[in-house]
Amino acid sequence: MKPILVAAAAVVFAASAQAQGVPNPFSGMGRDSDKPISIAANTTTADLRSETATYAGNVRVEQGNLKLRSDTLSIKATKGTIMRIEAKGNVVLASPQGQATGATALYDISQRVVTMGGKVVLAQGANIMRGSSLVINLANGKAELTGTGQGGRVEGVFVPAKTPKINSPIPGTGPAPAPQN
Repeated sequence: MKPILVAAAAVVFAASAQAQGVPNPFSGMGRDSDKPISIAANTTTADLRSETATYAGNVRVEQGNLKLRSDTLSIKATKGTIMRIEAKGNVVLASPQGQATGATALYDISQRVVTMGGKVVLAQGANIMRGSSLVINLANGKAELTGTGQGGRVEGVFVPAKTPKINSPIPGTGPAPAPQN
């Protein structure tokens, strides 16, 4: 499960931010992939026969600096290997660099595809991208943020870094003071 959360989070912003030419708000998150995963929830139910576990109520997952919150989290494993993770309800995937929010998040490990849905918002500081779904292919590093409905649109607001105005003098480069007699 360790690489699952890190891979999902790292790609969510990396792929969409690179496609838009903006900085990656989740850069460096892969460094925590060897850290322990902590899961807390109000309740958990495991079904050994179907090899599933469901966490419900104020679910919190942490791995290093990566944090995931949701109303529920379901894990499907086959012979002890996690195959699929699904978070539902008020999903927030966050790192110190930025966050992604949506109604759902699904990571299909066998296909290496992460899908977020339901009013997806990607944020890094004042930079925001919005759409109805985000699909990230981890195998080829491509991501697609789509809008709502037929002909739907995605939105992005990118705030440039502050730079001095062209006509503004640069401190210390003005005319030298006139010599005084």
